[in-house]
Amino acid sequence: MKYCHRKAIVGQAFIAALLTYWAAPAIAADLQYQCALDPVAFDNSTVLNTVGKGSITATLSGRMLAISGSYAGLSSNATAAHIEMGLALGVPGPVIGDVKVSGDTSGRISGSVTLNAAQIGALKQGGLSVVVDSAKAPDGNLWGWLQTADQSQ
Repeated sequence: MKYCHRKAIVGQAFIAALLTYWAAPAIAADLQYQCALDPVAFDNSTVLNTVGKGSITATLSGRMLAISGSYAGLSSNATAAHIEMGLALGVPGPVIGDVKVSGDTSGRISGSVTLNAAQIGALKQGGLSVVVDSAKAPDGNLWGWLQTADQSQ
């Protein structure tokens, strides 16, 4: 009998641990991120077309990353904005989600993306970037890597 009782207690503890694990993202505090968007030219031929600046704030709530920000001073209209996952801060990578841009040379960025565990880990280590494309710089006009407020200072 003692073995069965011990087994039941272990089973209950395991179930409680699983419930805590699954519920943790729902009860965890939202995490705040931010970044400056700066022009990044890939070579001398794109220097004149990659101008402007911007800023992003982001909130991770559970698995949902909500993005909000603005940009200004592009040499051509913004055409798209993406969230990319790189290996580390400053290392671009593949697109993991798209967000909206208002489309002018100055405007707003907004949207949200559901992240998986690996993407949340990359975000927490500075491996997610926001990229704004423009008509004259279709592979990225403005770039910024999301960081917590204390990391970005």
